[in-house]
Amino acid sequence: MKHLDRALTSVENVLAAGTLGLAALISIANIIIRQFGQAWFWTEEAVIYLIIFSTFIGAVITLRHNEHVSVDILGVFFKERGKKWLSLVGGIVTLIYLGLMSVLGWMLLMEPFSRTTVTPVLKVQLWVVELAVPLGMTLMFLRAIEMLWRIWKYGTLVSDPDEALKSEAEATGLTVDEVRASHEAITTGEGASLQDVLFLDEDSHRHHPVDRHKYDPSPRDDEEKER
Repeated sequence: MKHLDRALTSVENVLAAGTLGLAALISIANIIIRQFGQAWFWTEEAVIYLIIFSTFIGAVITLRHNEHVSVDILGVFFKERGKKWLSLVGGIVTLIYLGLMSVLGWMLLMEPFSRTTVTPVLKVQLWVVELAVPLGMTLMFLRAIEMLWRIWKYGTLVSDPDEALKSEAEATGLTVDEVRASHEAITTGEGASLQDVLFLDEDSHRHHPVDRHKYDPSPRDDEEKER
């Protein structure tokens, strides 16, 4: 599955960057030649179709990073094993939906009007534009299979637990040790306290200083409260 992951990642990145980059280049080139009194009449339609392709391919990349909108409130009521099975059920439902959409998308290309109808300006057959739907859905279907395998094997979409910790550390400005300690405190209730997590590493604390008085009220503050 690692080979499938690498292959899909390469295809997704190349197609998404290629279509969006080509749309940008066509628009820029058309702006430049307008300065010389010329213009390409077909650029608007071409850019629209290229953006359609980049949108469907971009949806695959969004799925790869698991950033599509989802409702995961049920996961709060389950432990790790329950969360794994909940993710598997959600992945299977997603797989069925994407498989159905892929089949319908390829069937759409087989319709007579897809081959007999041409676009207004570029005069290309309609199936060329419609190809974005089955292509994007098929790539999403393959990506969903790879993600489902990851959940089954590792119990999570991240094959390397340290990778998830590193990503969270970069997003929060904390160190990996601080994030790991905070996870232990939340999941077990017996891990490091909030104070221990925030001041776990004095060197890292210098990079993101925290007001100790916010968490360590002085006796003077207690006296003022009693008054």
